[in-house]
Amino acid sequence: MLRPMLVLLVVASLVACSPSTPPPPPAYTPAVSGITHYEFDPAPQDVSPKMHNWIVVLDKADSAGGAYEIVQETAPLSADGEVGPVVSEVLIETKWIAVNAKGLIHFRLHVGNAVPTANMLAPGNAGHPVVFSGIGTGKGASSWVVLPGGEFERVTPTTTETALVGGACTFIRYLVKNGAGERFQADVVLRRK
Repeated sequence: MLRPMLVLLVVASLVACSPSTPPPPPAYTPAVSGITHYEFDPAPQDVSPKMHNWIVVLDKADSAGGAYEIVQETAPLSADGEVGPVVSEVLIETKWIAVNAKGLIHFRLHVGNAVPTANMLAPGNAGHPVVFSGIGTGKGASSWVVLPGGEFERVTPTTTETALVGGACTFIRYLVKNGAGERFQADVVLRRK
């Protein structure tokens, strides 16, 4: 009679000491609201390796702060490096960049293959694919960066822990030259509308 009573007391003590439901995990806050990870050519063995790869997480304030889009901003460069008028082209529309169940804008972006596509939309142009995939949203889209020249002077990707500043964050900058020797700067940018 004493033994069942002792077991009952131990079980009752354990039940009383353990909470009925575990506490919720703390809300995730990224170290930086913007690019949290960058990787160059992570799978060179792929048939068409994706050269530049980013993961972006915007904190709750930036995620709720308005609609975003990913654009290509292209401008001519003068001989002394002055930037001319900028032309913007939407690559990924706002309808694809959505808040997930955690209330965050969180996505992957891939830009470029090992070899650019020659003569994209016009002779002398170069093209790089853009692939967007939302994390936790089920949304994805693709497009093309079309560069007004096929000679690459410099390609500068933005690396890990780059914050969104003033509602914008640049992923990559291309400096290219066309067959006539004209130079251009083209940026792929996440920006608030």
